[in-house]
This record gives sequence, structure tokens and C-alpha cells, in this order.
Amino acid sequence: MTKHKPVAEHAAAAPTHHEKPKEIKISIPEIKGFNLEALTTAAAILLAIIVTLQAVQTFNLSRQADELTDKAAEAARLPAIEVTTIDAECAQCTPVAGIMAAIESSRANVTRTVALSRSDPEAAALITKYKIARLPTAIVTGETAKVSIAGFTAAEDALVYAQAQPPYFDTQTEAVKGVVSLTYINVSSCNKCSDLMPFVRQLTSQVRVGDFKTVDKDSQEGQRLVNEFSMARLPGILVSKDINEYELGARLAQAGTAKKDGTLALGATAPYLNVSTGKISGVTQVTLLNDSTCPECYDVTMHVPIIEDRFGVYTESTRTVDVASAEGKQLASKYSIVAVPTIIITGDAAAYDSLNAIWPTVGTVEKDGTYVFRTMSQISGSVYKNLTSGKVESR
Repeated sequence: MTKHKPVAEHAAAAPTHHEKPKEIKISIPEIKGFNLEALTTAAAILLAIIVTLQAVQTFNLSRQADELTDKAAEAARLPAIEVTTIDAECAQCTPVAGIMAAIESSRANVTRTVALSRSDPEAAALITKYKIARLPTAIVTGETAKVSIAGFTAAEDALVYAQAQPPYFDTQTEAVKGVVSLTYINVSSCNKCSDLMPFVRQLTSQVRVGDFKTVDKDSQEGQRLVNEFSMARLPGILVSKDINEYELGARLAQAGTAKKDGTLALGATAPYLNVSTGKISGVTQVTLLNDSTCPECYDVTMHVPIIEDRFGVYTESTRTVDVASAEGKQLASKYSIVAVPTIIITGDAAAYDSLNAIWPTVGTVEKDGTYVFRTMSQISGSVYKNLTSGKVESR
């Protein structure tokens, strides 16, 4: 029979579940001179400083962003200006609308516009204040430092339009300037003389022309004007001094002569009536000296459109002469011509300045005033007859 151990023995051998775990103790060695409370305080202060710095930095960045936003908004805002216009009360003068168009095309906000006439008392005060010499004009006030408008200049606290184009009203003389008067002195008896009407039409398209009249040289008024203004070439045009208000006036002054009261006298280019001699200047005759035995020689007729169209030479007649004929031999001998074809100009070719400027490079002017073409090299690839050798040559 098996003997069993007492129950108490089994109970004593099994561990109990109600037994408390053992405590593990960590011993921190004592550091002499170290104060944990002071360290905690220092850390708290450091943290507070860091938080404060971050707050300041955040505030500064926010302020800078606001400033940039404000500047961007300011830059995007159009400058506010006020405009006062002064009309010239002149039907022929430049309209104020043209000046306003320049203002409206600028980057500005026109908040107020006042339109005055030259006779208004307020306009007179502004003319004096800003020393305005020409009307119409416009005066811009407000944020003028932020705006730029073509044709306007700074004057005290404003921008003033001081470049009124002619015609305009002169505030000093109280007169309209830039309205040009034209008088055309014609020579009806000269059908060869230059026609100046194309020039008149061109002039009218570039300047404001007021009075225009045509008088004949043989009329009583025509004779008076020719004598009064010492006209040397007719047809001619008398242009009033108002032409000097335009840039074109300076160029015309080089071509004409200033006369009484600043009037500019312009004489016709050739052909014209020479008042002192009573003869027509600038009439020429052209002789084309050819060689019928040289069919391969260049076409001598090519010279005619060159002298007529390019140099404006008036050719009364054009004829062709064979160098083998009696007249041809006489011409070749008289002018020592050694190469044909060529062109011979007689008459008054000296009246053409443009022709005289180029002729020394292509030919000669003989003692009797005849112009002879000689430089074959001026005609690219030209074929011609050498009269000395009798051979056909080319350039």
C-alpha cells in the first residue's frame, strides 16, 4: 500500500501566488556641487527664451510679409491725378482731345477733370503761375511723381503740357502761330516751265495752310510781288513766316531765300523763267551718237530715261545720229569722241545741280557747254566700238 505524503508538505513546497515581488533599487551616486533644482530652473528659463525668440521671429516675418503685401498693393494702385485743360479758343489750333488722349493712355487714375477756356479768369491765373507759352495745354496735379506722360514737363507742383504743335495760340503775342499762307506766282506763257502744284499739295499735307492764292506773273499783282520779293526764278511760291513753326521750315529755308517780313521765296527748279534775262533756263537737246555697223553695241537710248527721270533734265528734243554720217563724223571730231555709242547734251544742262554733281565721274563738259558721256565702265557689261582701233570692245 502506497503511502501518501501529508498534504501540508505539498502546500509548503509550492510557491504562493500572494507573495510580494522584490523591489529593485537604483542608487544614484551623489555628485557634489550639483543642484537638480537649479538645473530645472535653468532649463525652464532657456525654454522660455527659445519660445520668446521664436515668437519674435514669427512676428517679424509676419510684419515683413505684411509690408511686402502693402508695397505690392501700393505698386499695383494707379497714381491719382487731376487734370485741368485750357482750350486755345482757336478753330485751327491743335484740339485738346489730342492732349487728353496722351493722359488717358498713361498709367494713372484721373479722378477729376476741369475744362477751361483761354478767356476764363482761372485760366489766366494758371497761365501766369506755370509760365505757359502755348495753348492748348493741360495741367496735371496730384501724385505726379508717380506718373510719366509724353509731352509733359515738371513745373512747380504739376506736370504741364508745353509742346503744343502748330498751329497754336501764343500767350505772349496773343496771336495764332503756324497757319501758313501760300502765294503761287505762275507763268502761264511758259509751257516748258516746271509745275509747282505737286509741291503745293505736298506742303499742304504737312502743314496747316490758311490762305492760298495763285497769281500770274504778267498780272499787276504778280508783277508787284515779283518786284517786292525780288523773285529770280518763276514759277515761284511765297511762303509766310509761319512755316518756321514747323521742322519742315528749316529744310525749306535752305532751298529758298528769306524776304520781307520773314516770308520765304521759293523759285522753281529747271526749267524756269529767268526773271533777269527773260529767257527759259534748263531746256536741253539730246543727241544719241550711234554706230549702225555694231548691232551688238549697247542700246544708247538707255541714257534718256536716266537723265530725265533720275536727274529731272528737261529734254526739248532727242535725235539719233550715226557716227558714219557726215554729222556724226563732225561731232566725233569736234568733241574728240573715241567710243560709241554715247550721248551728247546741248542747251542749258548747267541748270541742273544734281546732274552737275555726277557728271564729272561719267563724262566731260566742253568749252561750249556741251555734255559728252565718255566713261563706258559706268555701264556694266557694255559693248561698244573703239573708233581709234575700229574694234568692238566690252567692259
